[in-house]
Order: sequence, then structure tokens, then C-alpha cells
Amino acid sequence: MAVKAAFCGTFDPVTNGHLALIERAAAQFDFLTVVVSPNSSKQCLLSADERRTLLEQSVAHLPNVTVMQYEGLATEAARKAGASVLVRGLRGAVDADYEYNMAQMNRRIAPEIETVLLFSDPETALISSSNVRELLRYHLPVDDLVPLPVNAWLQEQSLAAGTDTHQESAAGNHLQSKEEGK
Repeated sequence: MAVKAAFCGTFDPVTNGHLALIERAAAQFDFLTVVVSPNSSKQCLLSADERRTLLEQSVAHLPNVTVMQYEGLATEAARKAGASVLVRGLRGAVDADYEYNMAQMNRRIAPEIETVLLFSDPETALISSSNVRELLRYHLPVDDLVPLPVNAWLQEQSLAAGTDTHQESAAGNHLQSKEEGK
């Protein structure tokens, strides 16, 4: 019987840390659905459509991976994807309590869905979307932190620093205007 898994996140933007976890999960399960979902406690830099498109481009080399958008609980997204496993990434001790709490709540809501935690690789454990957004705010390069399609998109949007890290880009202004709109 084929095992389907779902990996939910905000992916704002998708990072090399996310991609490493997606690749590892894709190797463990027959089918993996990566779910772009909102996080009510986060102000996003990219729209959900932009995040979905960049994820699709970033996972195009993985034939058993699909990407979908879903507004709602991770367990509902997993059900919609037909998944019996919910994959979560764990970067370190700081994430552990949060992920433990979420796994217990998810089990309460959907006992038929098992949560599986994948530990981040040491090379990617310190990469987070929040760190990427902060570097963009100060016009610093992020090309080694995000997949190629994401970096190309950020360059096209003038959100990422080019070879001259001191050049003025729109990232700081874009991020500042997002914050002011809170």
C-alpha cells in the first residue's frame, strides 16, 4: 500500500533547509504533498500564489512530490491530500517543545494521521525563512540560503542583493511597508 505524506508550512520564502527536508521526506514516502498554508501569527513577504509557484519550481526534480495551497489546519490539509503522515522539520531544541505540542494537538484532532519529525541537517539547521527575510531587509545576499528559483525570483523583484551587497534594493522598503500595514 502506498504511503502518502504531507509537509505543511508557510514557506515565506522556501529555503534550502525546507528543500533538504522535502527531499528526505520524498525518499521515505511514496507520495509527498507540500502544502503552502498561512500562519496567522506571520506577516508574509510573498503571496501564497508566489510561494506555491516557487515551491513547484524548487521541487520539480522530485517526481513523487506535488504542491498545493490550503487555508486551514495542517490535519485538514493532510486529509485533503489523502496523507496518513504529517511530516514536520525539527531544527533544534527550540523547535522541540513547539513541535511536541503541535503533534499532540494534531493527534487529538486527527488520530488517524501520524506526525513524523525529521531532524534538519547540520548544514541547514540555522536557515529559516525569518533569517532570510531579515537579511533581505538589510540588502544582504541570500543565494546560499534559498533554492535557485527563489533566488532568481528575488533578484527579478529587486528584493535580493546582487553582487554588490551595498547597492540599494527594494527589499528594505518592501518589508518596511509590509510592517507598516500591520
